[in-house]
Amino acid sequence: MENEIKLTYVQEKITRALLELMKQYPFREITVTQVVQHAKISRASFYRNYRNNEEVLRYYMTILIKNWGTSFESAGDLDWAGSLLMHYYHHKEFYSLLYQCNLSHNMLAIIRETIGVDAESQNVAAYGKAWFAGGLFGWIEEWIRRGMQETPEQLKALMKDMR
Repeated sequence: MENEIKLTYVQEKITRALLELMKQYPFREITVTQVVQHAKISRASFYRNYRNNEEVLRYYMTILIKNWGTSFESAGDLDWAGSLLMHYYHHKEFYSLLYQCNLSHNMLAIIRETIGVDAESQNVAAYGKAWFAGGLFGWIEEWIRRGMQETPEQLKALMKDMR
């Protein structure tokens, strides 16, 4: 597994089935029954891992971002922005699908969790982290909304130009 965090076999089947169904149907119309039938697993297997379809996506996003973090740290690269943008670009199909299904708010939640925006932080730190998370999410969501036409390098250059 080499420091990568992976989905179990059943979680992978559930995730893959849900993503395939999302390409065909509006997210809110996809039932757990459809997911388990498509994944060829039992309902019990689904509910052993998740409460609902949105939780499947949140967990998958958490795994993706943790895998990015592990790769970033092991690479010893200091360019976190370029690395993170490359992560989103590499998973363009998934993140675009989230956006199309009006589920990009989950991306913001994962970004906030990753940055450590929490109720325990002191005001200055909490507001600073929240501002940073919101700004980062805004850039990424707008990039996705525009079809991710720029490469991560071009987007990073745009960020630099703003400074």
